[in-house]
Amino acid sequence: MIKLQEEINRVTEELLEEDEMNLTDINNLIYAAATIMTQTLNKRSKRSKNRRDVKFWKIRMQKQISSWRKELSIIAETGTVSDSGKLNRKKRKIFQIYRVTNAREVAQLTETLRQKVQANAQRIRRYEKRETQYSQNKMIKEDTKKFYRNLGMKNIEAREPPCMAEAEMYWKSLWGEEAQHNERAE
Repeated sequence: MIKLQEEINRVTEELLEEDEMNLTDINNLIYAAATIMTQTLNKRSKRSKNRRDVKFWKIRMQKQISSWRKELSIIAETGTVSDSGKLNRKKRKIFQIYRVTNAREVAQLTETLRQKVQANAQRIRRYEKRETQYSQNKMIKEDTKKFYRNLGMKNIEAREPPCMAEAEMYWKSLWGEEAQHNERAE
């Protein structure tokens, strides 16, 4: 990007040194340079996008959730003063889709849509958690160092390791002493 910008600047400076350029020509030149830069950057970003990063199941579920939320907000506006013709048409369409005829069914529909939104949002969280768990398990098998680096842990190094006598004394205190255990425990 920097190399491209430097090249564009160099060419622009050469063209600006000519005396025959007026303000419109300068403006067109700068616009052309910006267009070239934008197109080049967009091409690079499209190439770098990995198909695995796009989760179509998540996009589909989020669209469904946003649709249900939209319907909920339209239904919630039912009793307000600001009823407009456009809003009434949308409400009638929703009521036709869900075959709602009376106020009790409207309340049931509202509660059903809320539960659907909550259930799908929870499903997305559960899927993402499982996906993260799966990728972490795979990463820890393949590259443990990368796993811990992704967790944000830094290298932990002992500056002064304990001497041999201290280490032996520590482990003897844990494992060397006899202890009474319940032998009848299940």
